[in-house]
Amino acid sequence: MQLKTLTINGFKSFADKTLIEFVPGLTGIVGPNGSGKSNITEAIRWALGEQSAKSLRGERMGDVIFAGTADRAPLNRAEVILTFDNTDGYLPKQPQTVTVTRRLYRDGETDFLLNGQNVRLRDIVELFMDSGLGKESFAFISQGRVEAIFNSKPEERRGIIEEVAGVYKYKQQKQRAEAELGATADNLDRVSDIVTELTRQVEPLREQASVATDYLQQSEAFAQIEQTVLALEIRDLAAEQRELDQKTSQTKRQLAALADKISTLETQSDAMTQQDQAIEQQLTAANDDILSQSMQLENLTGEVNLSSERSQNAAQSLAELTAQHEAAVQAAKDAKAKLEALEHKQQTLTDQVADLQAQLDQAKLATDPKAINNKLEATQANYIDLLRQEADIRNQRVAVDKEQALAHNQSEAYSQRLHEQGKQLEQQKQRQKTLTADLTNAKTNLTAAQKAASDINARAVAKQEAVDAANQQYQQALGIYQTAKSRYDTLKELREDYAGFYAGVRMVLKQKNQLPGVIGAVADLVTVPEQYQTAFDLAIGGSLQSIVTTDQQAAKRAINYLKQQRGGRATFLPEATIRPRTMPANVAANLAQQPGFVGIGIDLVNFPQEVANVMGSLLGTLIVVDTLDHAIAAADATGHRYKLVTLDGDILNPGGSMSGGQNKQQSSSPLARTQETNRLAKQLQTMVTQLETKRNDVTELITQANKLQAQTQDANQAAMQAQSTFELKQQQVDELNQSLTQLQRQYQALQLQDQAATDLSTRQEELERAAAAVKQQLAESQAATDELKALLASATEQQTALTEQRRQLQAQLSETQGDLKVAVTERNQTQAQFDQALRQADELAERIQQIQQHVKETTDQKQSRKAAISELNKTLAKAKDLQNQLLANRSNNRTQLSRVSAQITTAYQQQHELMATSEQQAVAQNRIKLQLESRLSTLADTYQLTYEAALDQVEDPSVALPPLKSQLKLLKRGLDDLGPVNVNAIDQYAEVKDRYEFLTKQQDDLIAAKNQLQGTMAELDKEVMQRFKTTFDATNMAFQDLFPQMFGGGHASLSLTDPSDLLNTGIEITAQPPGKKLQRLSLLSGGERALTAIGLLFAILQVKPVPFSILDEVEASLDETNVERFGQFLRDYASATQFIVITHRKGTMVAANMLYGVTMQESGVSKMMAVSLDREENV
Repeated sequence: MQLKTLTINGFKSFADKTLIEFVPGLTGIVGPNGSGKSNITEAIRWALGEQSAKSLRGERMGDVIFAGTADRAPLNRAEVILTFDNTDGYLPKQPQTVTVTRRLYRDGETDFLLNGQNVRLRDIVELFMDSGLGKESFAFISQGRVEAIFNSKPEERRGIIEEVAGVYKYKQQKQRAEAELGATADNLDRVSDIVTELTRQVEPLREQASVATDYLQQSEAFAQIEQTVLALEIRDLAAEQRELDQKTSQTKRQLAALADKISTLETQSDAMTQQDQAIEQQLTAANDDILSQSMQLENLTGEVNLSSERSQNAAQSLAELTAQHEAAVQAAKDAKAKLEALEHKQQTLTDQVADLQAQLDQAKLATDPKAINNKLEATQANYIDLLRQEADIRNQRVAVDKEQALAHNQSEAYSQRLHEQGKQLEQQKQRQKTLTADLTNAKTNLTAAQKAASDINARAVAKQEAVDAANQQYQQALGIYQTAKSRYDTLKELREDYAGFYAGVRMVLKQKNQLPGVIGAVADLVTVPEQYQTAFDLAIGGSLQSIVTTDQQAAKRAINYLKQQRGGRATFLPEATIRPRTMPANVAANLAQQPGFVGIGIDLVNFPQEVANVMGSLLGTLIVVDTLDHAIAAADATGHRYKLVTLDGDILNPGGSMSGGQNKQQSSSPLARTQETNRLAKQLQTMVTQLETKRNDVTELITQANKLQAQTQDANQAAMQAQSTFELKQQQVDELNQSLTQLQRQYQALQLQDQAATDLSTRQEELERAAAAVKQQLAESQAATDELKALLASATEQQTALTEQRRQLQAQLSETQGDLKVAVTERNQTQAQFDQALRQADELAERIQQIQQHVKETTDQKQSRKAAISELNKTLAKAKDLQNQLLANRSNNRTQLSRVSAQITTAYQQQHELMATSEQQAVAQNRIKLQLESRLSTLADTYQLTYEAALDQVEDPSVALPPLKSQLKLLKRGLDDLGPVNVNAIDQYAEVKDRYEFLTKQQDDLIAAKNQLQGTMAELDKEVMQRFKTTFDATNMAFQDLFPQMFGGGHASLSLTDPSDLLNTGIEITAQPPGKKLQRLSLLSGGERALTAIGLLFAILQVKPVPFSILDEVEASLDETNVERFGQFLRDYASATQFIVITHRKGTMVAANMLYGVTMQESGVSKMMAVSLDREENV
């Protein structure tokens, strides 16, 4: 088979219809870069079924349609037509000329045509499968494909050998078999689940069907006898109730009369009691008043006596104090006069003492030459010291003058150096401040950067741990979701097929949309909380499969449909005619007080409002309790008139029968499946939301972790930078500190020198001031000396006369001083006497005034108390009269109260006796009423009969009840022995058995199909391995032979990475060009790798020649010698394979039989021109 022609129209740059005819042998396609040469290769691949837009250098498949240029509008269709010569029958079951056409429109529509007939893409792919023209074959090789062979993994290279071996059709067959096997396995799992479910139902249903037959027979006899017993018991109880009602009415009348009498007597007694209390209160008040007034009278009398005694004492004290006060006043006057005389005398003596002391001092000074001489010597010694000080100061001034002269000569130089050093020191200190601040900032930045890096590292580690934990939680949640989803799908399928329902029920429910008025089965309409599911499942029982309709007409239509289809039987509950049952308020109140009471059935479930009547009929009087013991107590409290069920499913029926226990295997009821399906649906919705949240959490955490990782790198880099900056600043600060210390030492030395000069000036000034002071002191000392010398001469001459005068003055002074001391002492004593007399006079005057005020107040109080005593005597007499009157009234009232109390006691005893009788009658009435209600309820609930209808059915109203009750007990015992009975079990068993047998056969068929598919897959694997191994060995041998021919020496080979696994093993290519070591392809040069790949191409063509091969610049990296060798190989193989080569190399062009040139005379539009080299040679 050969490629005859290629027709391109609107594909990429080929805007115009272009026909390319290919000759046998080698066809070359040349042209400048960008002219559209590679578009020819892509057109052929596209027509043969390429589906990857990217492999065609586009973003989407529509990019292959001509997009237009500045001068041309875009086209709306691309078309490529390949024509093959199939005269050799290479393509089986095809004509001698095969045409493949592919079209693509702008709207995305695609056409595939084979020989002018519309076909599928799959038909085109299968036509060329294993023909050597597949996707992985060497029919299409580009320079990039050569690189891909070297760079691809060994497992990816095996596709080359698989294409040559022609195993793709087997692999596709295996893929289809695997898909069928998966579908078969899924079907088998679903069927197995259903079979498992039915297996659990078949045996229990068979046993239930057997029991149901016996149950129906006994139930019919039991019902007839029980109806008779109930009717006769109701008749007898009604008669007993009428008689008891008459007795009760008479008792009530007697109680009413007695109650009136008691009320009248109690009214009288209450009035008398209140009167007695009032008298008692008045009497108490009168007694308190008398006592109070007596005590007041006694107190007032005592106070009057006391006031008289105090008045007498006060008068006596007042006379004594008055006399004492007058004596004290006179003593104060005498002391004051004496004190004034003594003060005048003291002042006179004080003046005399002062005058005498002055005269004495003058006399002592004038008459003591020795003292004057001592003072003169001291003055002369001080003068000598001052002369010495003056000499010292003069010497110091001379030394300071010399030092000042020296310092003056050096002062200018020191000042200049000191100024410069001070300026330099200030600059260095300023620089120190700046560097210290920089160092502090660097230290702060370093600490902050290190802390930030540490924090971010910790956050990154924590975030990664959070990512791992969140991902683990997500995977766990996903596993739980998948398990729940699988269970939900199985239950949903069972529910949609109404598995477990009776045949008739299932048929009606499946045709619900075609049967107007059919609402649904009770099991699908009621929603029961999970904790009550067992209770309601067993309490409602067969009614779960009853079908609710809107009215009787809808039920009638469904029944007629079942008859027509012979589809079985079903129970219908018309909503419009069903009457709901309600629990009486008094019974509900009684139940609410019972221990373990859970609720009334209808209050514990949810259902659509449109089926409220039906649910009320089924659940309106159903009582739910927690345990069997509490259920028995509640049944006793309600007189066994209602059906009770425990949470474990134990049942107490009206009338007292009980059922309970547990089967070995729990069958799945429609209600249980419905409840579980609904519950799983809600859980799955929640799980989906949770999974989405967890997946988003994982994604968000990964994003945050990546950001933190980047931030960690930045933070670490910042910390390193901060560390470098800190170390540099620290070094600068250390160097500056050393320099600053040296500079400060130099500056301090200069300061000391400058300070020394300043100190000399200061010292000079101080010495000048000291010299002036000494000079002044010398003058003063000389004057004092002269004065003392004159005084000494005068004192020596007058010494005798002044001595006598001084003695007289001393005696007179001593006498006057003694008189002064006596005068001062006497004056102080007189002052003390005067002060004491004044204080005593003041105190006595104050006491006299107090006593006078007290006498006046006592007199006034005495007069007022005497008046109060007179008034109290009158009031006390009246209070005693009132007390006597109240005592008489109390005695009379208590006598009458005792008589009435005795009458009340007698009346209460009579009332108690009548009430006891009334209570007995009420108990009897309640008993009869409960018994009547229980029997009437049993007739209505169990048999849907009224009392009148039941009585009419009694054949012999005079029949005795005991024999009937005995017979009824025997039947009841037999029914109880049977336990809970599913009356529909017969139909259910037949239906489930048929379904079980049908599905079991399906299960066997699926298992057989699964085994057959597994066998087929094993055979396909065996065929693939055999073909792959054979082809690999042949290709390896051909490659080993051709490699030395291509390279002029050396050797190469193919090897399997895992020879034990021929289905998955990869392929390694090793080559050893001449003069080099054996090495892998990745270590070869570009030219060596290209030539090796070309050698592999010719090896494959030798093993399995392909009809044609398209080579796109595969020899671009070869040198001219290897290009010529490549061209020679093309000629050698051209007899078996048609080559189409896109090239730029001269050696390849020379080897071609036909050359096509691709140009773009018009921008963006490719054109073709042809040159036949065979004809050129002939010419």
